[in-house]
Amino acid sequence: MPDDEEKAGADASLSAAAEDPRKHRIKNASIFNFVYPKHVTDKYKLLDAIGRGTFGLVRKCQLIETGEEFALKAILKKKVPDVELLKTEITILLEVDHPHIIKLYDVYEDIDNVYLVTELCTGGELYDRVVEKTNSPEGHFSEFCAARIIRNILSGIRYCHEEKDIVHRDLKPENFLLTDSTDDAKVKIIDFGLSTHAKISSVMHDQVGTIYYVAPEVLSGSYNEKADIWSIGVVAYVMLCGYPPFNGGTEFLTWDLVKAGDVIFPSASWDHISEEAICFIKRLLEFNPDKRPSASEALQDPWLNQKKVQPLGLAWASSFIPKLSRLASDVEDARDVKHLDHEKKSIFAGFLMKRKSEKELC
Repeated sequence: MPDDEEKAGADASLSAAAEDPRKHRIKNASIFNFVYPKHVTDKYKLLDAIGRGTFGLVRKCQLIETGEEFALKAILKKKVPDVELLKTEITILLEVDHPHIIKLYDVYEDIDNVYLVTELCTGGELYDRVVEKTNSPEGHFSEFCAARIIRNILSGIRYCHEEKDIVHRDLKPENFLLTDSTDDAKVKIIDFGLSTHAKISSVMHDQVGTIYYVAPEVLSGSYNEKADIWSIGVVAYVMLCGYPPFNGGTEFLTWDLVKAGDVIFPSASWDHISEEAICFIKRLLEFNPDKRPSASEALQDPWLNQKKVQPLGLAWASSFIPKLSRLASDVEDARDVKHLDHEKKSIFAGFLMKRKSEKELC
């Protein structure tokens, strides 16, 4: 929950603006030159708080004209350590337009806060979903679900790299939002504060990012857009086992592990994961960035394009189940039909169990 000072500051600004918006329109304290001349409450009705960002409250808001709901982030300016990073994020979000990047609709500013109106995502951060899945009986995402999410992320990053010359530089589960709470939710990339414009293969030197997800070459101080691909590989690893591939217990020791770049897949966590998934992650965590795939190349990987196993169709069931029923009356053991595939054998076993129960009742 937000601290008392932060909540009071944001609520006081919004309440005062609702009473008289003219008191809180942009004045000489403005740090932007592209914000709207009116206050956010001129256009949006404020609804319940739904969480907090790094520097302020996040709440629902409603477009007065249509009733459509959005998310409103109120950023307390005095808490922003680097205004330039905030400017960078807003500038980039106003520039991009992609189904897997958070959509920024409006920007407002008053003396105390900057307000960002974005699309509303109710599914929370991918990080929270990872924790939820790690604590579930399965212990991790299904491969199909993980592949779909990684495909979403790569699609957004391909757009950034190849169409907008943008490198994110801080890809991690906390920087992906889910549109809803279902397993089919879409992913939205957020937090472009550390992003920069750089053409393909352009060299960057700033050591930025989050230690568990940063690429080895970033720590060496010479890297390009392929550093984002490494980070996505780490995210995929975490989704399938619940922990990062590099964790030395301290930032210093983790730094050394990342710089070495030796990725291992402990059997206790990975024996049940397909070779295709492991090969995909190894491709993204290739130590040499020149050999690491681009986002477009990674999107062609077979693991990302697997088909979900569909339930038996009604047409198949109506034709095959009666045959299995007749077969079940003539045999005593499921081993007698070992030539059937797993799905058909499961149904057949059900008939045998049912017949056994009926005999016991007689």
